[in-house]
Amino acid sequence: MGGILSYILLRYVAKSKFESILREAETEAEVIKKNKLLEVKEKFLNKKADLEKEVAIRNQKLQQAETKLKQRALVINQRKEDFQRKKEEADAIKENLEAQLGIIEKKKEELNKLQQQEVEKL
Repeated sequence: MGGILSYILLRYVAKSKFESILREAETEAEVIKKNKLLEVKEKFLNKKADLEKEVAIRNQKLQQAETKLKQRALVINQRKEDFQRKKEEADAIKENLEAQLGIIEKKKEELNKLQQQEVEKL
């Protein structure tokens, strides 16, 4: 009977120790799991922050390039307007000169006619 009692007692102690070890292992596994999740979350947040910085830098560079292109377009448009204005001024001057040349030619012809008339009178 003492052997049975010691067997039952030994079995009870072993079962209790097994359950205690199992609980400790489960608790430790939960702690490890939580730590790993926190580590993964931290890595994710760091990667996200890095990517957001890269995107911000790229957006800033794009904004600068767009501003530069707008400025170039503005300069080109101003030069085009200046060229058009100067061309119109040159065309107006040309027309004026042609009109003056026409007047000079008419006066020259009139002068030649008058000169011929004077020569014929003599």
